[in-house]
Amino acid sequence: MINGIIKLFYSEIVKTKMKSMPSSDYTYREECREIRNMTLKLDSVFLKITKLLLAIIILYISFNIEILFGMGMLLVELTYLIYKIKLEAQVRESIENIKNNIEMPKIPTIDERGKSGLNVLVTLLIIGLLTGFNAIIIATFIIVFIFTINNIYSNIK
Repeated sequence: MINGIIKLFYSEIVKTKMKSMPSSDYTYREECREIRNMTLKLDSVFLKITKLLLAIIILYISFNIEILFGMGMLLVELTYLIYKIKLEAQVRESIENIKNNIEMPKIPTIDERGKSGLNVLVTLLIIGLLTGFNAIIIATFIIVFIFTINNIYSNIK
């Protein structure tokens, strides 16, 4: 039972220490970033070359079937190319608009002091229930806990 209590306190200390660690993203080393960018560019170029070869093969087959059919296929491919370019521009513009219009309202719910207070109250309540403290002490902890939750809830509204 003592081991459980020690483990509980230890886990609360670890949680507190982890919260104080910086929450920023990890950064790549410069070499890894360059390699990643290079592979993305190669994949993009390879995909574009594959699409171009597929379009040329389709045009070749369609011109071999009939010249009129080949001309129609050429017009369809050109129309698709123009549509794709315009669509890409619209998507990029929409993404920029979304990036600029995002507002993240920050609702002050609870600060670190309040979180640590809640952790202490819950820990004391669990210890009180497990060790069989006096019922009046446990009832006091429960009342304080309820008022703390009520205070937090009223701050959210």
